[in-house]
Amino acid sequence: MKIRYLYIPLLLLCTVIVRGQEVECPGKSPFWGLNCFLSSDFMIKFEAARNKAEQSVKDFKKMSATEEYSEEDVERVMDAYNKSANRFNEVLYKIKDDILDKKKRKIITQSPTDYASIIEAELDKAKSVYANTYQKAVTEVTGGKITGMPFILLLPEIIKYGKLAFEIFNRIKAEIKKYNENLMEEYLITPNRFHSWDELS
Repeated sequence: MKIRYLYIPLLLLCTVIVRGQEVECPGKSPFWGLNCFLSSDFMIKFEAARNKAEQSVKDFKKMSATEEYSEEDVERVMDAYNKSANRFNEVLYKIKDDILDKKKRKIITQSPTDYASIIEAELDKAKSVYANTYQKAVTEVTGGKITGMPFILLLPEIIKYGKLAFEIFNRIKAEIKKYNENLMEEYLITPNRFHSWDELS
């Protein structure tokens, strides 16, 4: 009899926890777990870093309207940014492709820490591309007026939160199997990708 009385409060507690999780994971996708991932600190920091990089492009474009930069210098900065943006977008596409791939999805759900380390390595590579191309080019062309440094400073935070973010998929193994190409494009790629030079004004 006592066991029954204990069971009811426990059931209510579980319900509260689940409801709490739903509240903590706002989002537009039809899946709770995907919304949790997309609203994780990992993705929030990724978006913040992307915004910093894109803002530096907008600042450069405004500056180039008044400064006498050569066409060659502007193209150098443009090409460097597009190369960096594409490299970071490749990380997003890798996450998407791995989630949709049955074998790689198993690694994500069973060993999220190991998978986070893989993404960390990819982000490090993208960071190196950014530092050696766009950051170098925009700093040299503008004489240090624009450096792209705020973006670099946010990257360690992105990496730090990766392990917690991918841990979410360990708890939604059934849900993740329902994801498809269109869903991932709409909710992961489109809102979070780095925009190209021509898209930024």
